[in-house]
Amino acid sequence: MTSLLRITFGLLLAATASLVGAQQITIVSVTANGFGKTEPEAMTSAVINGVAQVNGEAVAASMRVKSTSTSSEAGSTGERTIEKDIARHTQGVVKSWRKISLEPAAGGGFSASASVNVAVLNRSQQLSRMKLAVVPSRGGDPKFTAHLAEEVVQQLTNSRKFAIMDRKNNEAIADQMQRIARGGGAIEDRVRLISEVAPDYLAIVTTEWMGKGSARQALVGRLEIVDYATRQVKFSEKKSFPLKPDDEASNARRVAMLAKGLSRAVLQTVYPPTVVGYEDNEISIAQGSDFFSMGDKLVVKRMGNALRDPHSGEFLSYEHSDIGRAEVTYVDARITKAKLTGQVPIDQKQVSNRKYQVARTGESSGDFFADLAEGSRAADGKKVGGKLFATDKDDNE
Repeated sequence: MTSLLRITFGLLLAATASLVGAQQITIVSVTANGFGKTEPEAMTSAVINGVAQVNGEAVAASMRVKSTSTSSEAGSTGERTIEKDIARHTQGVVKSWRKISLEPAAGGGFSASASVNVAVLNRSQQLSRMKLAVVPSRGGDPKFTAHLAEEVVQQLTNSRKFAIMDRKNNEAIADQMQRIARGGGAIEDRVRLISEVAPDYLAIVTTEWMGKGSARQALVGRLEIVDYATRQVKFSEKKSFPLKPDDEASNARRVAMLAKGLSRAVLQTVYPPTVVGYEDNEISIAQGSDFFSMGDKLVVKRMGNALRDPHSGEFLSYEHSDIGRAEVTYVDARITKAKLTGQVPIDQKQVSNRKYQVARTGESSGDFFADLAEGSRAADGKKVGGKLFATDKDDNE
């Protein structure tokens, strides 16, 4: 086996092991108390409280609803044992349980205590990241909106900065979860059934036309990040770019470029490119090829104190000062290296404290949309200006 094959095989095994490890379950032992009008109800309550300690109150709440709706039936008919009652209400996520005590309560009813072994799904490390669900809006141009949403998903996933939650395959996912719910299955599947993770924010994508059918027709793409629980818009960016009539291949490429521009705006705001290493007049930046290209010209900034709105106290930005420039000399999927230009005062301690950030200057000949901007022509054959994207300010002019 050649060295390359050995390396490839090793990486495949590592990726497979990582995936399997992320899907394994852990059994957690807890002691919990409960109360009920009947003995089965009290013991079920204790076990469900044990589930709440491990898998969260939201999961246990759905179990309590089922328990309340059937407990009187279970108590009156006596057809179900406590074991079956618990198995039904806890959806199989309780690996085992042991009664510690079960006795009449002073005010009526019964109190119970149980040792409970609860199965919990080991969630992947990626879920510690900000969780986003990219959703195409119902307005605007449906074809281009759907295409733009797909491209934004790809760009934000490649950035490795977010946990992107699937919203395209809802029907297939719901069908699989219903199959598990109906058919029982392995305990790993039943635990996965109650372990669905909600996104932190919705990234809503839409496209609209400007001057459609004219020589200057353009498509406006908008990306908004919304806290759906409060309906607050946390981020909003829109860019417009020209489309070529009847040139689907070119327009598809331009939509992909638009997605990259919008995704970069999100990354610049939420995870600004930060210097994480410095050696031999070269800086290492915690952003990869999703953000930078070879030859990009950068401004190096030293970050200062946080700036807040004097009225609301909301965080606005950081004080910063430009201390020099750099040029990208290496880029891969995860990290970028740039050579400093001239004498740039870099303090290793400040690097460790993440006090340096960089921003692209737009001077690079390798700009990812330069080839679309240069020489592009409108439908009438006239050359379009060298700017592919228009910002909010440009749109208002």
